Amino acid sequence: MSNLGLAASTVDFDGISEDREPVSEAKIMSGAFEKQTATHSLWRSNRSVPSSSQFIQVVTSVLKKDARALPPEEALLLQPQDEAISARFFYRNFSGCRLPANLFDRDGKRQIHNVASENEEGFPPVIRMPEQSASGCAFVVEEDKLYFLYDRMERWADAPDHVAFVAVRLDPERIAALAMQGGDTRFAPSEYLLLAHLLTGLDLKTAAEILGASYDTKRKQIQIILDKLDAKTQTALLRTLSLEITGAVLDEILPQQNQSRETALIKRQFGRDVIAHNISIGDGPDIPVWEFGARRGQPVLYFHSMLAPIVFHDEMVDLLKAHDLRWVIVPRHFLELDGRGDIQARLHRLTHALAETVEYLFDAPLICVAESAGVPWAVHFAKQNPDLVSRLVLAATPQAVQPVETSDSSTLFAEMSQRLRRDERIITGLTQIYNAFSRVPALAQKGLAHMYRKSPADSACLDSLFQKPHLAEWLRLIANHATFASVDELKNLQRDWLSDLKMMSCEMIFFHGEEDPISPVGDIRAIAEHFPEARFHTIENAGHLVLSQHFGSLLSQMTATDGSPELSS
Repeated sequence: MSNLGLAASTVDFDGISEDREPVSEAKIMSGAFEKQTATHSLWRSNRSVPSSSQFIQVVTSVLKKDARALPPEEALLLQPQDEAISARFFYRNFSGCRLPANLFDRDGKRQIHNVASENEEGFPPVIRMPEQSASGCAFVVEEDKLYFLYDRMERWADAPDHVAFVAVRLDPERIAALAMQGGDTRFAPSEYLLLAHLLTGLDLKTAAEILGASYDTKRKQIQIILDKLDAKTQTALLRTLSLEITGAVLDEILPQQNQSRETALIKRQFGRDVIAHNISIGDGPDIPVWEFGARRGQPVLYFHSMLAPIVFHDEMVDLLKAHDLRWVIVPRHFLELDGRGDIQARLHRLTHALAETVEYLFDAPLICVAESAGVPWAVHFAKQNPDLVSRLVLAATPQAVQPVETSDSSTLFAEMSQRLRRDERIITGLTQIYNAFSRVPALAQKGLAHMYRKSPADSACLDSLFQKPHLAEWLRLIANHATFASVDELKNLQRDWLSDLKMMSCEMIFFHGEEDPISPVGDIRAIAEHFPEARFHTIENAGHLVLSQHFGSLLSQMTATDGSPELSS
């Protein structure tokens, strides 16, 4: 029963699979937001061109759609909280499923709205579980498609309370593949619909009436189906087929033994160059720790960016060994910490767990390196544990929530920060869209290319990164199995971390790209001027991805013995 006989090209998530891109990339986003038609039908006609925010510019660039074809920006960003929770559960548990699946709540409303799917492959907005489904399984027909429903949600320990059942779509080729001795069997559309209605429990006469055909016509048609499947009677066929489908679908959707996907990925990408282990102290959480470079070298704790928990540089390991550095990463995206939704609580728990881990691993203070969205996390850690940090290195430092000086050009980060301060609810919709794009390499590349388009160095770096699978694999893994990680990152960026930084006395080094399109170099230089002893290094021909572009230079500056102030390029 484990061999479903399903070709990889025929099974997907609304057009998107875990291991491949959609077949029709040119049509990938056609009608992606049309699922909100009922809500927004009144504004579609005679609508003037909206004022284009940088967020909408990114979305339209990725989707290749005119802004007038999209719902209002508020409708995109203000997503229901229940649906965000459903999405996190869904992609953590069903991203490897080979059958198209979705979740529905107790009112029968669809929970997963995949903005990266083709509209014609979607699920209906409402499906209701038949009341007589004592076994937890049921077949229903909606919009001329057969669906298998399973409502034993207690089988998943992390299932949200509002989710009532899982729905799996069974298209004609899937039924043929699951049928006994199916072989190369193909069903005509009318044969598929007849078989679908019979599987729901209807008798042949009632099915014929629903399909608008005579009983005699359908009696002849069921005989054709029996011949195709080499079955003797209708009763025997339906009993055997329903059992085969139920067993095969449950094999696909029921939870398997837990495994650390992020550890499997880091080992696959780095092999023997990485040591991956977990540290648990007392009754604290399990902390995954990845180590690179010199095993007995000077310890460096890396607070990674929002994009991925690693540095993308082909010579990273060799450079670390050459500088005698022990590079340690704790992938915070995948930590199971309490306090979801409360960034202060999660920040405190992460800092406490990191401090215990560092004290366990190292006998002396270490260097903290933070990149982009990792900066606020690192600053809080260093402030709370000054005895554990000898030097703080900030690469691609983000703009402060309260800018130290007014920039001439607004960035996407500044724009979205202002929106978040006005209405924090948009963070749910924003992260839903970010994760939807991240699950599809082609869309992730388009979105990032638009965000970094003003930096030739970043554009070239992204082109190089997407020629290999590494970045795309991390983006997809985080979107599927650390769904709320981007929520944590965005909320933490809104904290007044600059005030924490001003209270610190350890040595600081700023490392910034001269053409950074996300954090203008002038803004970050103004931050650095608050620290007379800080060293500020601007890198020519570098953008926001400066760490990947000039990793060796950062290590040289970081390990330099001359600690004199250097507020210059």
